[in-house]
Amino acid sequence: MAEDRVHVTIDGAQTEVPKGTILWEAAKDIGVDIPIFCYHSKLGPVGVCRMCMVQVEGMPKLTTACTTTVTDGMVVHTRSPEVEKAQRGVLEFLLINHPLDCPICDRGGECPLQDQTFQYGPGISRFVERKRHFVKPVRLGPTIDLDRERCILCWRCVRFTSEVAEDNKLILVDRGSESFIGTFEAEPYVSNFSGNVIELCPVGALTSHKQRFTFRPWELQQHPSICPHCPMGCNINIDVRDAQEVIRFRSRTNEAVDDGWLCDRGRFGYDFIGSPDRLKTPLIREDGTLRPASFSAAYRLIAERLQRVAAEAGPHSIAGIASPRLSNEDLFVFRRFLRDSVGSESIDYWPRPEYSIDSGDSAALQTLDSALTSIDRIDSAALIVLIAADPSEKEPVMELRIRSALNKRSAQLVDIGIHDVPLSGKASAVLRFAPDQIDGVLRGLFLAAAREAGSEEFAGARELLDGDGPVVLLYDDSFPDIPQERRRDALLSLAYMVDNLRERRQVGVIPLLTTSNEMAARDFGVMAPNDSGSVWGEPLVDRLLSGDYRAALFWGANPVGTVAGLTEAVEALDFVAVSELRLSETAGLADVVLPASCFAEKVGTVTNTCRRVQVFSEAVPAPGMARPDWQMLVELSQRWDNPLSYASPEAILADISGSVPGYAGRLPTSYRRVGPLGVAVKGGGVEAAE
Repeated sequence: MAEDRVHVTIDGAQTEVPKGTILWEAAKDIGVDIPIFCYHSKLGPVGVCRMCMVQVEGMPKLTTACTTTVTDGMVVHTRSPEVEKAQRGVLEFLLINHPLDCPICDRGGECPLQDQTFQYGPGISRFVERKRHFVKPVRLGPTIDLDRERCILCWRCVRFTSEVAEDNKLILVDRGSESFIGTFEAEPYVSNFSGNVIELCPVGALTSHKQRFTFRPWELQQHPSICPHCPMGCNINIDVRDAQEVIRFRSRTNEAVDDGWLCDRGRFGYDFIGSPDRLKTPLIREDGTLRPASFSAAYRLIAERLQRVAAEAGPHSIAGIASPRLSNEDLFVFRRFLRDSVGSESIDYWPRPEYSIDSGDSAALQTLDSALTSIDRIDSAALIVLIAADPSEKEPVMELRIRSALNKRSAQLVDIGIHDVPLSGKASAVLRFAPDQIDGVLRGLFLAAAREAGSEEFAGARELLDGDGPVVLLYDDSFPDIPQERRRDALLSLAYMVDNLRERRQVGVIPLLTTSNEMAARDFGVMAPNDSGSVWGEPLVDRLLSGDYRAALFWGANPVGTVAGLTEAVEALDFVAVSELRLSETAGLADVVLPASCFAEKVGTVTNTCRRVQVFSEAVPAPGMARPDWQMLVELSQRWDNPLSYASPEAILADISGSVPGYAGRLPTSYRRVGPLGVAVKGGGVEAAE
């Protein structure tokens, strides 16, 4: 509506913006640069650095652009003599005690203070006294170091911990000229999200302990990618030196997924890429020892042994277990290789939920699947419900999105679970139950008899569920704290809950999965079928223990060591082949081990927890002879009568787009068309992200 928009003139350029827009944001939208240190769009206005002073006609004094809301007819000057004088003065004050150590500062080359001093600063300093110095660096915690003398007290880091992460780990200590950033009572800064303050810091005051003094920004090349550590699919940039060494991961904003944040697991978990333990050549077991071999020898041995097992015991005696950390292309080809080339339907992924669903319960799975919603729907939810789920553990950045919805958009939270989680303190209603009671609790919320007999906490949760507005339910479908024999009932009760809520409210569902590409593993049928042939049968690793199989392929999966008795079961198999990055426990038992390239060494796509398909690209070369998993499977399939013919990962993407239910007709057939922010399919919408 017209009354919801206002006209403003900035440096002679007229623009129309929504009512309530901050002046700094309005200027940014039309390409007018206003220097800033303290303001950040995710933190909101505070006005402490005074760098964004502008002149507004009709106002007696200069005002800060980050705290001023535009009004209709406002005329703004950002480069008047008065503004330029104020900006020079602010920079001169900031540089009085700021050390001029740019040649060694980690931030040098990508420092806003450095850039703005050149563009807006006085060019000279009148200060001749000795600068103040502090002991440096201060080790705030396991990940973050602080150089106090560089700090300009913009408060960004403090506000992040208080407003976004809400762990209040960083505080402003003392007052006036004695103020400095520290932790409460000098306790270590330990958080899921500590690395974000490095990017928020506009100077080199907060640095990564891991990366300190290890690179210069201009040495690095930036490669867009997707974080591989959880199913949320946060967007990252991989910074690479000399086209071969991964130096750091940084956040890359995708409003539909990560809201611009990155957890510490994603930010600092890259050492495996360049690890000296990476496999560089195929290995074949000879005289009980794995020895280097050629790919042709490895392929020949795998084909001979699998074909012998298939001839003696049938192809279904060959089990294939893949890791959901593999790309969409890898998982799709893995299933095609087992099904079309080998002839086996004994396929599963690991880790996965340790229970099965009967084919008669498929309607419940369809209910949950049809209600799947996108992550950004949390922003518009009136009510968010956690069901036996801890986002901080499974998908950490999801916790930040929920906190933002509660704090900035007045959403309410209901926490239904066995024990407290970090978000429990934000809940309007908390409902606790014993591990074997989840079925009765979820169904009881909608049964009249249970409503009358429920506790006060039960009544509070029921009242919120009976309200108005969109609801988003988040649940952990592995239900780790619930007895295994009750997990199926928990999933069915959740579907019952969704059906009942749908009668009066818009309902969206987000499953908190375990591994990065678990949704694609399910969508592509890389999951053991039940006795009726439908998916979600008993985990295949459990069936390996029964001795029903003669051979197994473990493609990136490493269940040995986590499943009791599996070591002996794998050792008893006639033949075992493994594709891995490093010599894992499972690979150590194999007859053949193939060296795989990781996500940073190949091109492909992944599907996040809400079915947003996103592209990652090659950032560094694979070590030695390592190859993409899909390529090794295609090459291996040439030794069967029904070989696979894919020549590129994009050809596999086109096949996925044309043959996988839910993806067909919705997923583009080229990486360029998928775009840098991905495309949502089946459940999360069908439009490509802008």
